[in-house]
Amino acid sequence: MEKRRFWNYENKLVTIFFFSIGFVFFDRLALNYLVPFIQKDFALTNTQIGLLGSALAITWAISGPLGGYLSDRVKNQKLVLAFFIFAFSLVSLLQGLAGSFAMLFILRLIMGVLEGPVTPITQGMLAVESSEKRRGFNVGFTMNTGNAIFGSFLAPLILVGLANAFDWRTSFYLTIIPGLILSFFIMKTLRNPQKEAISAKSSTASSEKVSFREVMKHRNIWLSIVTFSFFMIYVMAFQIFGPVYLVNAKQFSTGTMSIVMAAFGAGFAIFGVLVPAISDRIGRKPTSLIFGVLSIFTPLAVVYLDSVGLIVALVFLFSSGMGVGALLMSVIPTESVPLKYAGVTVGLTIGIGELFGGVLNPILSGIAADAFGLTAPLLISSAAALFCFIFSLFFQETAPVKVRVNKEIDIVV
Repeated sequence: MEKRRFWNYENKLVTIFFFSIGFVFFDRLALNYLVPFIQKDFALTNTQIGLLGSALAITWAISGPLGGYLSDRVKNQKLVLAFFIFAFSLVSLLQGLAGSFAMLFILRLIMGVLEGPVTPITQGMLAVESSEKRRGFNVGFTMNTGNAIFGSFLAPLILVGLANAFDWRTSFYLTIIPGLILSFFIMKTLRNPQKEAISAKSSTASSEKVSFREVMKHRNIWLSIVTFSFFMIYVMAFQIFGPVYLVNAKQFSTGTMSIVMAAFGAGFAIFGVLVPAISDRIGRKPTSLIFGVLSIFTPLAVVYLDSVGLIVALVFLFSSGMGVGALLMSVIPTESVPLKYAGVTVGLTIGIGELFGGVLNPILSGIAADAFGLTAPLLISSAAALFCFIFSLFFQETAPVKVRVNKEIDIVV
C-alpha cells in the first residue's frame, strides 16, 4: 500500500532534492545575472568575469568527486548533505560583503568546495531510492527542473529585481534563509540508504565483484565524461556571457536581459523533466540525440536575431536540449555501473566536466571576448553543443525498458 501513496518516501526524497539542487544553482548562477551591476562597482574586465566563474568551478571540480566518494562511503549521508547546504549558503551571504574582486574571487573558491559535493550525494542517494521505471523522471525533476526553476528562471527575475530596487549585495544577504530551512528538512525527513538496498537494486553486475578501475574502463563512463564536458562548456559559456552580451552588445536593458534568460530557465524547467521522462520510454541514446541537437541553436538565436519576442520564443524552444544534461551526468553513468559506485561515478563525471566547462572555458571565453568581442563566447557555446551531439552517437543504451527488451530478443534468438 505504501507504493500507492503519493506522499511516500520516494516522493519526499525527490521533493527535498528538487529544492536542494534548485538552491545550489540559484546561488551558483546568481553572480552571472548580477555581473552587469558588480562590473560597474569593481570595473571588471571580461577576463575577470570569466575568472569569477572559474573560481567556483575549479574547487567544485575537486570537491565533486570527493563528495561522490563520501556519498558511497559515509554512513550518515544526510548529516553530510545538511552541513554542506548550510555552509555554502553562509558563504553565499558573505559575497554581499565583498569589497573587491580579490575578496569575491576567494569567496567563490570556498563556495565551490561546499557546493560541489551536494549533487553527487543527492544523485547517489536518488539512484538507490528511485524505482526503476521512474529513475529518469526523478533525476530530471531534481537535477533539471529544480536547477532550471530556481537557477535559470527565478534567479534572473528575483536577483535583477532586487538589484534594481536595492543593490546587488541585498540579493546575497537573503540566501541564508533557504539554506537553514533545507538543512532542517534534510535532517528531519531523510534516511540513510542501507547497503542491502544498494545491492538489491543494482541492475548492473549485481552479482559480480567489480572494481572501480574496471568501472572506469566502461565506454559509457568515458563518453559521459566527454559529452558532459562539452555540455558544460555550452551551458557555462552561454549563462556567463549571455547576460553580458545582451546588455553590452545588444544594448538591451537589464530587465529585458532577465526576461530572455528567464525564458531559457522556463524552457529548462519544463523540458528538463519531460526529456528524461521521455528517455524512460524510448531510451537514453535517441533522447539525447533528438533534443541535444537543439542546444546548438540557443546561443546563435541570441547573436543573430534582433527581435526580443523571437529571441525569447526560440531560446525557450531550444532550451529543451538542457534536458539531456541529467542523462549525461547522472542517469547513463549510474545505469552503466553497479550502484555502489553511483556517487563516485557521478562525482567524477561532474568533476571533469567542471574542469573543462566550468574552469578552463570561462577563462578562455573571457580572453576570447576581450580579444575578439562578446560574440566569441557564444560561438564557443554553440560549437561545444555540436561536439556534445557528435559524441552522443556512440553511447550504449542503458534504459531498463530497452535493455530488458534487448535481452529478451537475445534469449529468443
